[in-house]
Amino acid sequence: MKKSMFIGLALAVVLAVMLASAPTLAQLVNTSVNVQGGTTTPPIIKCKWEQCNFTATGELEDGDPLHETPGSQFLPPLEYDGTKAVQYWAVVTDPEGVGTVTQVAVEVYHPLGPPENGSRKYQLILTRVPKFELGIPAFEAADTAGLVTYNVGYDYSDVWEELDKCIAEVYMVQADLSYHQPAGDYRVVADACDASGGWASENETDLENFFTYVAVCGIEIDFTAVDYGTTAVCFNKWIAGDAVFDDPPVVANGVDKFATVRNIGNTNAFITLEQDDMGFSYSGPPEEPVWNVEYDARLGSNPANEVQYLPFQEVQLPNKLLLCDTDELDFSIHIIKSVLGEHFGEMIVGCVEAPFDNG
Repeated sequence: MKKSMFIGLALAVVLAVMLASAPTLAQLVNTSVNVQGGTTTPPIIKCKWEQCNFTATGELEDGDPLHETPGSQFLPPLEYDGTKAVQYWAVVTDPEGVGTVTQVAVEVYHPLGPPENGSRKYQLILTRVPKFELGIPAFEAADTAGLVTYNVGYDYSDVWEELDKCIAEVYMVQADLSYHQPAGDYRVVADACDASGGWASENETDLENFFTYVAVCGIEIDFTAVDYGTTAVCFNKWIAGDAVFDDPPVVANGVDKFATVRNIGNTNAFITLEQDDMGFSYSGPPEEPVWNVEYDARLGSNPANEVQYLPFQEVQLPNKLLLCDTDELDFSIHIIKSVLGEHFGEMIVGCVEAPFDNG
């Protein structure tokens, strides 16, 4: 065999081996799909959370701004007829394609126990949000803040990967809590439905969590002064308020008329009062003073709720100012010893939380 022919055969063999081991530019792959009359597997709520409107407030939760407690904590507005905006978020997928999801909803329930005993507050329908512009950044921020509740078997990595691969979507709705909604832990159940009418709850792939409406006791009064008017020593004089909250206060001869108080917090309230001695002073030693003036007060007009108290003594009125209630404050003064003339002093009107019960 000639040397040139041998070399040619060798090159041909090497080239054949190289071609056999080189990756091909196109490969054959089998495909399959099972077409049904409708979807057969319900959606899955991968995770959910609640938060403030961050765009408006700059906060995810105002009741726990340092995120020291897992879950969401919200403060009431402490304003008559005020509202607290709460956003409800959920990440949803479906084994047969997220495009088959037709509705995502949350049911919100009052705290257990009085006054609402766990009753349903409302149902809300969520809307899909732009995922990359809004949904994923909101999910990441909420997870960092410890607000997110995950379904069984899922964590941050799972959810983020499905969002990134466009096999899950983010949904949200905003709704208000009124100023007088009772404080406590609100239960939120997220569910989703697909094109064939199958609900996640039917397959136990719905999801529930809780957020806290932080208890804050708050009152508002429509008077800036209490004028006992003209009175005489040794007589107990009452001045009556009314249950009409005047805003601004009604003033006659420079004095607010008809003291009224209303509850602007999310708890029942006990009213507290404290007054100085209006300059009447006392008799006897400072260690055991015998005050020359004493006071009475009541919430409402029922004499059974009257409380007598001395100067610099804080007292708590016995009856409750219930959620969103408005009532009158009545006051009396009993001057035991005094010289003639005008006296002036100060009063502190406050409140403390009263329990939710049937008492």
